[in-house]
Amino acid sequence: MTEDRQKSLKNYNGADRVVTSHELQLSMADEPETRVNVKSFIPGIDCACQGFRGGELYTISGPTKNGKTLFAQTLTVAFAKQYIFPTWFSFEVPVRQFLSQFHGELPMIYMPAKLKPRAMQWFEDRVYESFEKYGSRIFFIDHLHYLIDLARQGNISIEIGAIIRRLKSLTINGDFLIFLLCHTTKGKLDGALSYENIRDSSFVSQESDSVIMIKRTPEDGDNTARARIEFHRRTGVIERVVNLLRVDGYLRERI
Repeated sequence: MTEDRQKSLKNYNGADRVVTSHELQLSMADEPETRVNVKSFIPGIDCACQGFRGGELYTISGPTKNGKTLFAQTLTVAFAKQYIFPTWFSFEVPVRQFLSQFHGELPMIYMPAKLKPRAMQWFEDRVYESFEKYGSRIFFIDHLHYLIDLARQGNISIEIGAIIRRLKSLTINGDFLIFLLCHTTKGKLDGALSYENIRDSSFVSQESDSVIMIKRTPEDGDNTARARIEFHRRTGVIERVVNLLRVDGYLRERI
């Protein structure tokens, strides 16, 4: 390293300069830990997660038609009751059908007037647009594979990993909370689900702050399901099971 380079680095004072832990602590003293901290109103979920907070990426996964979207809509209604209104990217069904799936009064949510799949930069722009216009900090994506160009040649697992890292960086940089819905591998899934069943890439669970697996449980009765919090990095919870029952169109805890 040249002497000029050494001097330049020694005197560097940019926003990304290296500082001490004490300086960082003092600089954050007047800032809230996060501007997002909401509950699901499902006691078992709230006990395991201790609130859904900004800077976190949650993956919701499970077999097709087993309640992933219903669980996410249940969360949406709970957040709206706390006057925290999320933004939805519902790629899988038409807007009219998606909105009709809410029961009773339609909660306040935000959505793009027109969706553009397989365009990550477009997605990030809409996230910041929603934040700037409405202050929205919570985002639901249904589902992961609409962010990826499946027609492109290459390693799909690596591409998914890159997308997941961008989503995680987005949560941290914007103090956002993202819920990402993912499919499981194809075929009949008997017994307990785990994050290892998530389709196409292990990077999904590796980069997520928590993975929640949803599966219907007809053996327990009509309209029943099970949520399994595979892990939660902040709270340390592992493999916590919460039994659910559909009541008045949404999921509630079943004791």
